[in-house]
Amino acid sequence: MKKRVPLRQLFLFAAPFPPLAFFKIWAATGHPRESLLAAALSMLVYCIAVIFLARRWDRPTYFDWTVGAYFGIVTVSLVLFPGSAAAFFERFAVTGIYACLFGAAFFPPLFRKAAFTEHYARKSAPEAVWGNPIFLRINRIMSFAWAAVFGVSMLLSLYPSVLTRALLPLALILGFGIPFNLRFPDRYLKKLGLPSLAEQKKAAS
Repeated sequence: MKKRVPLRQLFLFAAPFPPLAFFKIWAATGHPRESLLAAALSMLVYCIAVIFLARRWDRPTYFDWTVGAYFGIVTVSLVLFPGSAAAFFERFAVTGIYACLFGAAFFPPLFRKAAFTEHYARKSAPEAVWGNPIFLRINRIMSFAWAAVFGVSMLLSLYPSVLTRALLPLALILGFGIPFNLRFPDRYLKKLGLPSLAEQKKAAS
């Protein structure tokens, strides 16, 4: 029988993304500019709460820290430069979202830090392989693949249309990112003549 993912873990997986979606919608739907600061500050408080819970239940992910930093920057910008910052985020809030995701995926491996996908891969891979060079290489490749998806989405979002800011990025994520994430590890292992992740987990149990 498949092991059920705890509700806490499901919450932590999803937690970084609602504030990004909320702020993007809020900034784009004609609310008074003064309300942007309240929205950004509320999202910053939410992110701090998520990081606190993640530290208690597991550990914060790069996405948790990056999204929190994003709303910290947004809040400070709106305090120091209310007019110009509000105008910028009204136009490019969604670009900031993709920039967050790109940064979380792209930069850690460059500085010899764990790839962002490792946090999630460890939930399904046996602990014995966490330090294996093949496990680390697979996650670096997957992280850079996601960085490419988010980077292209960020560039597309600079052009203000539903197609470039929502539909094409969503198509990239659903049509390439998720299928690649699901299939690549086993294909890479098969190419090396090694058992699949499921087979390794079964052997380790």
